[in-house]
Amino acid sequence: HFNKYLTRRRRIEIAHTLCLSERQIK
Repeated sequence: HFNKYLTRRRRIEIAHTLCLSERQIK
């Protein structure tokens, strides 16, 4: 399906947002 591609792309986006949020908190 098209879900796998979305999850793969979203995983990268989530990882980036998590890194950014962690940096902001610290």
